[in-house]
Amino acid sequence: MPDDMLLHFSSNSSNQSDQSLPDKIAKLEARMVGKATPAPPQQQHLQQPARSSISSAAKFGVPDQLAEPSTSSDSEDDHGEEFLIQANTQKRRKVQENDNSNAFELVEAVADGRQKIVESMETKGVSDGNKKKHGRGRGHSASCRGRGSRVNDQTRSQVSVSTVSPSNGHLENPHHKVDNGSKEQFWNQDCSAIEEEVSSLRAKIASLEVDLHKSRQETSEYQNLCHRFEKELKEVKDCEQKMKPKRTKIISDLLISVSKAERQEARMKVRQDSLRLGNVGVIRAGTVISETWEDGQILKDLNAHLRQLLETKEAVERQRKSLKKRHPDKGDGIDSESGVQEEDFLIQDEIYKSRLASIKREEEIILREKDRYELEKGRLIREMKRIRDEDGSRFNNFQILNHRYALLNLLGKGGFSEVYKAYDLVEHRYVACKLHGLNAQWSEEKKQSYIRHAIREYNIHKTLVHHHIVRLWDIFEIDENTFCTVLEYCSGKDLDAVLKATPVLPEKEGRIIIVQIFQGLIYLNKRGQKVIHYDLKPGNVLFDEFGVAKVTDFGLSKIMEDDVGSQGMELTSQGAGTYWYLPPECFELSKTPLISSKVDVWSAGILFYQMLFGRRPFGHEQSQERILREDTIINARKVEFPSRPAVSNEAKELIRRCLTYNQAERPDVLTIAHDPYLTYSKK
Repeated sequence: MPDDMLLHFSSNSSNQSDQSLPDKIAKLEARMVGKATPAPPQQQHLQQPARSSISSAAKFGVPDQLAEPSTSSDSEDDHGEEFLIQANTQKRRKVQENDNSNAFELVEAVADGRQKIVESMETKGVSDGNKKKHGRGRGHSASCRGRGSRVNDQTRSQVSVSTVSPSNGHLENPHHKVDNGSKEQFWNQDCSAIEEEVSSLRAKIASLEVDLHKSRQETSEYQNLCHRFEKELKEVKDCEQKMKPKRTKIISDLLISVSKAERQEARMKVRQDSLRLGNVGVIRAGTVISETWEDGQILKDLNAHLRQLLETKEAVERQRKSLKKRHPDKGDGIDSESGVQEEDFLIQDEIYKSRLASIKREEEIILREKDRYELEKGRLIREMKRIRDEDGSRFNNFQILNHRYALLNLLGKGGFSEVYKAYDLVEHRYVACKLHGLNAQWSEEKKQSYIRHAIREYNIHKTLVHHHIVRLWDIFEIDENTFCTVLEYCSGKDLDAVLKATPVLPEKEGRIIIVQIFQGLIYLNKRGQKVIHYDLKPGNVLFDEFGVAKVTDFGLSKIMEDDVGSQGMELTSQGAGTYWYLPPECFELSKTPLISSKVDVWSAGILFYQMLFGRRPFGHEQSQERILREDTIINARKVEFPSRPAVSNEAKELIRRCLTYNQAERPDVLTIAHDPYLTYSKK
């Protein structure tokens, strides 16, 4: 029985508006399946859909008592029409007695069946939907082209709406008929679009599967390569670890060989220079042994030549005086002979004057040469002292400190420290190792004080990173009385050695050096915690191989706290430092001095003056004890400039500003940094 008829039946059964309807339906079914009365052609077309519909209803959950009429009708074709009518009438009445909920369950089962068929059509592409043939006459709306399968019959019976003419006893629903045609056309179009989309998606999926397969192959190859590289890298690292001790040994051996050669060369040069310039001799006076300098042959020859010139000069001057005594007065002798004597006198006097001038030139040449040799003698004395300190050092046997730093040659020695040139075997660069030694005779309190001082210097210096400040790389302990700080190595000289070799620098060179020093000071005063160097002097300005000046030695540095006022911080280490380069406020004894970056400004002014004029402006020839005793710096209220050499007014004005006596009027580092003389601009 078609679904629309069942729906119509269900609605009529629930309303119970027509009591004779079950009889009519029973007669209709009997006529559809019975053999007593032949069915017209239209009814024959309806028989197969009716069976399909009832079977579909059974398939989608229709109660068994509703599915039985179809089977009983098919199996009992020989029975009479009366029996079928009576049996169907009883069944319809039995169904009519059921609760109204059975009708609703039937409707829901039919709806669920339709939904499942639609989903089945979407997944399978419903290719058979395009082959459907719509019915054009009465009773053909539920039929299909030819005899299809049972599934197709059920599908068409669920999707289409059966319409039967009232004259044959069938129910007719025109609204369902119109909707069925539009739905059929809609489903066909929608299924075609879905099928095309599914085909497109399947093609994309196939392409993506191919790409995925290729990607998996590439991933597998990359993984294999990665595993191979990891294995090779591990082998290289293992080999490197095995070769590292050998490589370190080879490098250290080469460095030691070079250092030994340098030591031999330095000692041979000292011996050769000692023959020319002199040597240190020992003088014993009772129980007192003192050292004295003995000049070499060149200096002895120069001194002898100089003495000979002085003797010749004195002899010429005596002859000239004797000539003047023999010269007659201008009023005596008016004859021709006296005229000849006058001419001879003038010629002889001119000869003596010429000889004196020649002696003076030779004397100047000898003095210049002697000064040059004096400078060489000074370098020789320093080198001899360095060699002696190196021979007496306990680190002169090329030790490797902290499994990293290979000590080479001694660079210099201070009061409580030694500085060695070393090589960093990890970073592969030259460094300067400053070895701090504590005197075993010191008290424990003094040792702790020195250690605190060194740690304080390290904490200040380690945070400073600037190209005009020497870097501090590392610090470590060697033993209970010795520790080491590792510094940046500067292969050039320090400013002190430069000024000893060339006491007076050209203003152009002095200017670029002081500009670099001020750039380092500006960096110290632009940090979060400002730093006062407090010990600027020529020995604390180093040069690298390219001539870049770098400030070093922060042993006396001060950190200015944030709460310090404009006057500065209290000086707690009064008496420390190098007196020639400290300002007057550091020598006040009546009260605790207040210092700021103006201390470094004063020191920089002294340095610049010394570079330009070859001497310090205050206390040049005095010792530190005498400076302190005679209050030399406290009385240094005005700076004087010599007439030679010639220096620009801009340079003199900068020095005057730096050496302003009154601390309150003296500019600080950041203020004087704007001085035009300290800035370079393209002309």
